[in-house]
Amino acid sequence: MKKRRIHSRAVSKYVFLLPGLFFFAFAIAIPLLLGINIAFTDWNGITKDYNYVGFENFIRMFSDKRILAPVRNTLLFALFGTVGNNVISLGLALLVNQKTGKWSNAAKILFFVPVCFSAVLTAFLWGFIYREVLSQLFHIKNLLGSRNWVIFAITVMGLWNTCGINMLIYLSGLKNIPTDLYEAAIVDGAGPGQKFRHVTLPLLTPSFTVCVTLTLTNWLREFAMTLSSTGGGPGGASRTISIYIFENLYRYNKAGYGQAISLVFVIALVLLGSAVSSFFRKREVEI
Repeated sequence: MKKRRIHSRAVSKYVFLLPGLFFFAFAIAIPLLLGINIAFTDWNGITKDYNYVGFENFIRMFSDKRILAPVRNTLLFALFGTVGNNVISLGLALLVNQKTGKWSNAAKILFFVPVCFSAVLTAFLWGFIYREVLSQLFHIKNLLGSRNWVIFAITVMGLWNTCGINMLIYLSGLKNIPTDLYEAAIVDGAGPGQKFRHVTLPLLTPSFTVCVTLTLTNWLREFAMTLSSTGGGPGGASRTISIYIFENLYRYNKAGYGQAISLVFVIALVLLGSAVSSFFRKREVEI
């Protein structure tokens, strides 16, 4: 009887996994495999027929000068977004952590509310602010229409929309730091800056591992907010790799070439995300 119960429990575990595995295969695994196949063809995304061209799409990608601007814009988004998000999120977490009672809960809700807005709705809302509010109050032109300021303007939109998630992660890390360590630091004569540097930051390394890795990969994949607000403009000044892939797939009818770029992009994301995560995890071991 015991063997039958153990066997039934083992079977039930796999049964509960089946729905998740089904949706994973349907939404990710199968499209990925189909995309890998298309990357080696000249398919235009419309007709049923296509020819295999080997590595021609990949060779073309590394000689494509039009891809340089999207790569540059993507790296700028990743730099500004990752640094800005983690600095602001950590600052908000420190601020909320100092509050107690109902004010702490109210602050958390206030800072987390923008996360509930979709990227498209955020783009619409901030587009109105840039176009109508800021122009009326400060007499400045729409930042989304400026080649020099469009990346900064979209980054601000993204920070407003996403900082709440990392704030909660950092706040959870702050709550888990033993107060005894701060008391010992005070006894040793440490000031606020020294406590933050030698106690708070080292013990927040697990939070940095999660927040920096996720933020970096999310900003490298920036697509919906930029497409909704500028479409990659003006003049391609905010076109990212994701938008460039989208254009090749659906506007230029170069599905094979677009899939080749996306495949290389996915590999780069996996390698970079793994490297960043490994970097911080090693610091966790040293603590």
